[in-house]
Amino acid sequence: MSKIHRFLQILADADYHAVVVTRGMGADQARAYAHVAHPRVSVVVRSYNRLSALAELLEALLAQEHDSFEIVVVEQSSVKTVAETQKIEALARDPRVRLLYYAPLGGPGARNAGVRSARGDLLVFIDDDDLPASRDWITKHEANFGDSQCLGVTGRFVDDASITSPPYVNLERARRDVLSFNVLKWQRVFARTDQRKRVESLMGGNAAIPRRTLERFGLWDECTPIEDEPSLAYRINAGKREDEYLLFDPSVEMIRRLDVPGGMAKRTMSGPHYAKRVFTFLHNIIGHYFPVRFLLLYPLYLYMLCYHVTQWICSDSIKHRTLAQRVWACTGFYLSIIPLWCFWLASWLFHRIKDGEPPHCPTLAPLTKPAADTSGRAVPLTVPLAPQPITSAIRSVRN
Repeated sequence: MSKIHRFLQILADADYHAVVVTRGMGADQARAYAHVAHPRVSVVVRSYNRLSALAELLEALLAQEHDSFEIVVVEQSSVKTVAETQKIEALARDPRVRLLYYAPLGGPGARNAGVRSARGDLLVFIDDDDLPASRDWITKHEANFGDSQCLGVTGRFVDDASITSPPYVNLERARRDVLSFNVLKWQRVFARTDQRKRVESLMGGNAAIPRRTLERFGLWDECTPIEDEPSLAYRINAGKREDEYLLFDPSVEMIRRLDVPGGMAKRTMSGPHYAKRVFTFLHNIIGHYFPVRFLLLYPLYLYMLCYHVTQWICSDSIKHRTLAQRVWACTGFYLSIIPLWCFWLASWLFHRIKDGEPPHCPTLAPLTKPAADTSGRAVPLTVPLAPQPITSAIRSVRN
């Protein structure tokens, strides 16, 4: 792609109404350009302080056997080396890669920014610490949407080769409860199970969602630092028709790399720090969408938080590796949770009274795209996208 076409692409990434000009191209060139300018699929990648892992992911995505896709990278790293930056910017010279630089946006904010900058009719999501398990990963996701009643798909999570233990002790329970909600509306994941079925929720990685779904139901709420996926699922379940559905498809596999440093560093947090994030999710998300249930069952949410944090300390946390560390962390957490909960609740109430309820249900504007034109005439492209820092446009043009 010439630098002028690259520059026009960058203008489309910013808050402009860009015009892509194909005058002077031959028919084959125009068709090839159309696949880049108007891709069927946009792969949205969130990245934060994992540039080496991001480079591996971009190489795997660029090797995908698919004829019409773009990769939208929301890059927010504050820690980077010159070598890592050069590697990423070299990969971003491929016209299928659009590298957008932001200050840290948080998990849902970064995903929403990527969606608003995407140009595909199907949005596929993967984070910088994960990898597609095959070269037809995008194709497999896209194949599920031959049925227009499918509103979104989550694929299977698989561990890297270093982990040999079974994914679940009780596989039948995992199959039954995959991507469902319990009575407290807490999401049960079990995304390593092996049976295709209709489900109640979507994950934020190895997920595919048509743009029309997000235009209809909105994006992800940004007022939670953790568990940001359920807000969209709550709205879909409340508003979808009886014949519409969400799907879990285990044939679409993504490799989870659990040992990659960086990101939100959730696995290195202390118990109280992690618990505070769960508290915020419970009050800002579940309390918003299910207020009566939340108030009536409020004591159970304290119990659930204790149970979930204990499970996290003993299973997911890499800060607490030994038995002694886990016992010490759990004991300290149990002794401190009541005063911490009271303090968090007082602070939450103060800010709610002072600032009001945080915004919910961010919207997504329709993307207007013309039919492909291979005649050599000018082709208008209207892209109502989220603004990005101008430094990202300048850096991309320099490449």
